[in-house]
Amino acid sequence: MHLDSGRGYSRDLLRGIYAFNNAVSRWEIVYEPAYFLKNAPKRNSLDIIQVLKPNGCILEFAENIPELEKMNIPIVQITSAGLYENIPRVVGDYESDAKMAANYFRHKGFKNMAFFGIDGLIWSSDRQASLEKCAADFDIGFHSFLLKGNESDVLSHNFEELIVWLKRLPKPIGILCCNDDFGQILVNSCSLAGLKIPYEIAVLGIDNDELICNICYPNLSSIARNHQSTANAVCGMLDEMMNGMEHKGKVIVTEALEIIERSSTDTVATVDKVVSEAIAYISRNLHQPIDVTAVAEYSSLSVKALNKKFKSVTLNTVYEEIQFRKLSRFKQLLLANKSVKEIAFELAFQDSSHVSRWFANLEGLTPTEWKKRVS
Repeated sequence: MHLDSGRGYSRDLLRGIYAFNNAVSRWEIVYEPAYFLKNAPKRNSLDIIQVLKPNGCILEFAENIPELEKMNIPIVQITSAGLYENIPRVVGDYESDAKMAANYFRHKGFKNMAFFGIDGLIWSSDRQASLEKCAADFDIGFHSFLLKGNESDVLSHNFEELIVWLKRLPKPIGILCCNDDFGQILVNSCSLAGLKIPYEIAVLGIDNDELICNICYPNLSSIARNHQSTANAVCGMLDEMMNGMEHKGKVIVTEALEIIERSSTDTVATVDKVVSEAIAYISRNLHQPIDVTAVAEYSSLSVKALNKKFKSVTLNTVYEEIQFRKLSRFKQLLLANKSVKEIAFELAFQDSSHVSRWFANLEGLTPTEWKKRVS
């Protein structure tokens, strides 16, 4: 098995493979050394495979696959790059990422969206094309910037151009990055350009790599994807192949699950000062009981008038906005490993015994089930 453990996507799959193996298969797993520890230019080592003669392989990279096919070893490839026709593989539903991002920015009132990615890679170009289509469907302005070059020098040739592009974009704007690594690049670039996140530029990544997302400042919001169920499907397919079943060219699809909101997108793009101040008031007071009447009184408007303003900007009522922000904060605290009881106290729920039911009514899953799905 070889996966790049430096990436959140691969680490998620490794966790899923480990869980499957503990629960179902009891395989003896041999994990190849990290690519940077090798002397060979190719990332899949034939030496280990030839010596061990494994019953199956899970590979992230396409190098040496023709040689492995000749050895009649079942293979599942877990990326959409460098594909071979007969090899079963994991492919992303990149349209689902773009649609989720576009709807998210639209509900936040953005009239402009952009995409930041890399030239020549299918998982980036498909996301870009889908986001551009969504922007056109919503009558939202669209912009894009693609880094050009190979993996080792992609930034060295484009960095100054990226900063110039960021400064020229209409503001405020929501930018979808092709993954969390590019989200980190964009956050750092905005800092160097003197641009304020999230108020001028809201930055959204993909894959919800918690290490990358939380080390960024502001913390990076990201689209969580179904990596755990993908890993389970990969292991199930490989197990069947090792027992003689054919899966030539079959595809396992990874899909967008939901957006984990952090500070890089915690804003609403609107010139309506009443709405923006009301939302700020809601966010400041999530730690205490807050209702629609309190928000209306703070805004010096009737509930009906304030709801009308909210619907025009966020597509939510005031009540829905309170619930959305409380749910979003609840999820952040769950991922920070706080207990449901602790979160209930922190978010001022009067009866902690009803919190899981409230969460399940909104999300369709209990807090425990939700955390298992996205982490």
